[in-house]
Amino acid sequence: MERKRKLNYKRVFIALIGCCMLIGIASYLINSKAQAVKSMDNKYSDVEMKMLLKDSTYGGYSVSYPFFEMNIIDETLKNYVTERISQYEKELSGKNSSQKETSELSITYDIVHYSKQTVTIVFEEYKQIDKQDGYIDLQTFNFDIPLQKSLSLEDIFKEKSDYLSILSTISYAQLKKNQDIAASMHTLKDGTKPIKENFRHFSILEDTIVLYFRPNQVAPDHLGVQTIAIKKNVFKNDLLDTYQNNKANKNKIKEIQPPNAVAELPKREMNIDPNKKVIALTFDDGPNTSTTTTILKALKKYDSHATFFVLGSRVKYYPDMITEMLEGGNEVGNHSWDHPQLTRLNKKQVTSQIEETQSIIKKVSGYEPIHMRPPYGATNKKITKYFKKMDVILWDIDPEDWEVRNKDKIVKRVMAQAEDGKVVLMHDIYQSSAEAAVEIIKRLNKQGYQLVTISELQEIQKLRKAD
Repeated sequence: MERKRKLNYKRVFIALIGCCMLIGIASYLINSKAQAVKSMDNKYSDVEMKMLLKDSTYGGYSVSYPFFEMNIIDETLKNYVTERISQYEKELSGKNSSQKETSELSITYDIVHYSKQTVTIVFEEYKQIDKQDGYIDLQTFNFDIPLQKSLSLEDIFKEKSDYLSILSTISYAQLKKNQDIAASMHTLKDGTKPIKENFRHFSILEDTIVLYFRPNQVAPDHLGVQTIAIKKNVFKNDLLDTYQNNKANKNKIKEIQPPNAVAELPKREMNIDPNKKVIALTFDDGPNTSTTTTILKALKKYDSHATFFVLGSRVKYYPDMITEMLEGGNEVGNHSWDHPQLTRLNKKQVTSQIEETQSIIKKVSGYEPIHMRPPYGATNKKITKYFKKMDVILWDIDPEDWEVRNKDKIVKRVMAQAEDGKVVLMHDIYQSSAEAAVEIIKRLNKQGYQLVTISELQEIQKLRKAD
């Protein structure tokens, strides 16, 4: 009689574990294959859409971003969304589980333009921490595809272009048409000042440039993001040829045109007739509170503008004067830090004199001068070469007010030489010069002159040449 074989439980147990492992591996492979299926962008079939997801139980997020198979572009976009997720998780780090469950982060994207030359991606972010009100924000990325380079506005405009002033003028004029925005005029003025920081978010389309203003930049938070579209022909003399409306910038698919795109510069608040006489008053060596203020009041009274070439060392002590000049429609130029003769300095010293002055003007007002007047008018090819992005401005009429210190003599000398298109040199740190300036402004207006800034004079000269 055969003895019954005893069941080997150890072997059975090992076999069961092996089966479970095989099932697990098979399941993993099946799921891996499912996850390996690519999701493509809903507009551009050659662009993959990457997704990053996390369960809401632990502070969920849903993030998507495009993948172009272009190393620099892909790395930049991935780094951006990764940093946003990291920031979100950092904010959640001190929250309990119930607070995390009521928090969320959603980042979506839209490829608003994709051509051979450029691609523009606009990210929209919605974030809510615990039960606080959700917050909507945006971020734009523009890339030059052949160069594999991220683009700022400065990169697409020509050197010496006053593109910031154009953008500022258009943005302010368009946005103030909205009564809700105009009700917060101080915010609107600050948010449209001609500084780079105000125009960081933009997109380059086929024949349009779109500006994006984040919540609280130009309007109260509840009004959300504001956008302005501007036709490229407005910048025809300023925009680099590479980014003009041409074949290389034609979108791969039919592009949706932004509504109400601005096609021309708004009319100046001070209407300047290029057919009438113009003259540019310029003032050096300031600012000085009492005397400069006297001149500014006279300019305002006669709806006139002037250009003030200031010293950085004086701006340091009278910072509010720069804002006052600019708010009156006047222009501010660079006159060095402390008035040395630049031609006697080495390159490092010259650069320091100009750049430190640029820096303090920008710091106190947000404005960055595009014109420079060397002390004593002393310049040469080297000085001009050092500052390619700035025009060196001299003068036509010099009453030598710094020497004569006599109101009547100064007035007489200026009026005797006054002619259409001339630039007058004076100094706004002397009482006699300030008193003379008041009289000169009055007389020039009476004789039919339009008193303009250097930039306005240059624009008029261009218009006259075009005719």
